[in-house]
Amino acid sequence: METNFEIIENYAVRLNGVHIDLHNNFDFKEILEFDDTVHIVFVKSDGEWVSKNEFKKLIFSHLHISFKKILKGSSSEFLEDQNTLSEITFFPKALRETNDAFMDHAKPNENDDIIYFFENGTIFRLNCEQIELLVEDC
Repeated sequence: METNFEIIENYAVRLNGVHIDLHNNFDFKEILEFDDTVHIVFVKSDGEWVSKNEFKKLIFSHLHISFKKILKGSSSEFLEDQNTLSEITFFPKALRETNDAFMDHAKPNENDDIIYFFENGTIFRLNCEQIELLVEDC
């Protein structure tokens, strides 16, 4: 798997030297599927702590998908939990039965999946040839 970003401390990514805090500054909006491509879309949070210069939208474009698993989380009393990313990680595809752990890798190893964990327990786990992070300016 190739990426144009690095994972930082399992809650953020770095793209072209820019630190992007997925947990605090972005809300999950939707997952879009087209043939063998999956887009995971985040939009800038409207929280007062978010810089006005933050990106407006992020799209993680997963190209040539070979594996996809979505585990639904619980309904939480806090609606924002379904849209708040708790962790993001690269994790060995040989351990696909393990969906409650993460590793501290900035870049994926050859046989890794990417896992997106949300505060309500929802998990998106994907394997693909390439992930391209696309951003829309503020």
